[in-house]
Amino acid sequence: MIEETVAKIEAAIKEARGADPKNKAEIIALLEKLKAEVQRDMRSKDMIDKAEEAVKDATLEFDATHPKLAAVIGEVSNMLAKIGI
Repeated sequence: MIEETVAKIEAAIKEARGADPKNKAEIIALLEKLKAEVQRDMRSKDMIDKAEEAVKDATLEFDATHPKLAAVIGEVSNMLAKIGI
C-alpha cells in the first residue's frame, strides 16, 4: 500500500509540468529516501516474524522433549504473573 502511494506520488511529480526542476529533484530524492526506509522496515518486520516463528518452534520442541520441565516452568511463570512479575 505504501509502496503504491509512493509510486503514484513519484509519477505525478515526474509528470508535473511547469514545476521548478530543482524542487522536483529534491522531492524525488526525498521519495527515494522514503522508499529505502519502507524497505528497511519491511525487512525488519520479516526478521521479527522469522524470530517469532523460531521461538514458537523451539518452545514446541522443548515441550515435546521435556514435558515435565515445561510444565514446571509454566507453573512458575503463572505464579510470577499472579504476583505481578
